[in-house]
Amino acid sequence: MVQRTDAEAKRAKLQTWLTAKLPAAKKLSISPLVKATSGQSSEIHFFDLHWREAGREHKEKLVIRAESTALRVFPVYDLGKEFHTMRCLQGSAVPVPKMYWLELDNKVLGTPFFVMGRVEGEIIDPQQFGEESSGPLWEATPEGRGKIWRQAIEVIAKINTVDWERLGLTFFRVKKKGTDALDQQIVFYERMAEWAGVPKPFMDRAFTWFKKNKFEPKYVSLCWGDARLGNMIYHNGEVTAAIDWDMTHIGPAEDDLAWLLAVELLTNESGLRGPRWEGTPERDEIIRLYESASGRKLEDFPYHEAFALLKLGIIFWRVIKTMPGVPDDFAPDIPPLKKLGEILGLDYGL
Repeated sequence: MVQRTDAEAKRAKLQTWLTAKLPAAKKLSISPLVKATSGQSSEIHFFDLHWREAGREHKEKLVIRAESTALRVFPVYDLGKEFHTMRCLQGSAVPVPKMYWLELDNKVLGTPFFVMGRVEGEIIDPQQFGEESSGPLWEATPEGRGKIWRQAIEVIAKINTVDWERLGLTFFRVKKKGTDALDQQIVFYERMAEWAGVPKPFMDRAFTWFKKNKFEPKYVSLCWGDARLGNMIYHNGEVTAAIDWDMTHIGPAEDDLAWLLAVELLTNESGLRGPRWEGTPERDEIIRLYESASGRKLEDFPYHEAFALLKLGIIFWRVIKTMPGVPDDFAPDIPPLKKLGEILGLDYGL
């Protein structure tokens, strides 16, 4: 008797599950699952779904996004939050994939997952570098590169200005008044830093600063969370989808742009990208484009930039400490936390 591989077994289970989801379908079948190379906090597979219904042949290109079994970046991974956020955004000004089904029962594939439509196009990855680089930003002219950046910033502005309450995103349970939007983020990342084992002396001083200097945000908005060009799909000259919503939350509108700039700052300072590509906007231009697209002036932005570095530093620590072969007593040098220490006047000494 020939035993099935894990991939074949998963494919068979998924086909059985989809058959139950489409009871009117005849001759339903799915192609072999193809694993995506990107994504750390989740596992992504592509597949084609074929079936016959009412005398017609149907085909859908689909994606499975499942909770990672290899690397847990966050202490809590709320796949339902991610799925329902994108589903609520269907038909809005925010481009997202079509959402199909959510499955939270581990018995189906061993971990929670959801199924969404596959969006045609390429990932916009500004961190690509080297002789074999490719992709929309690498291939574009300076003028085209500037256009891609403008479109990306416009998408972030659209996310931050949607009427999230009207769209049904009240399940986040965040109050629009007071400091609740800040408090929830501070509590989440303080707990995450402790869970990830980031040394306490520096973390305690940093969180004390953020609590002491918190304020009531002027705009409480839907935040993408992981707002960066590497989470956008580009096709035929347009940004066609914002993906990877695992960090989504309701918070100060400035959160997303602060995160984008923190990622950009550290990518540039690390030297990974090499010289700044011609046509790539500088920090002040990015801010100007965002304020123009959103119709809002950024409020208390230095605070949000500092908090973005804190979040990024905690995530860096977690990812590095879970790499194979890294000893338990190894204290990695974390550029985002070092930069944060410089900004807040705190001794980084982890």
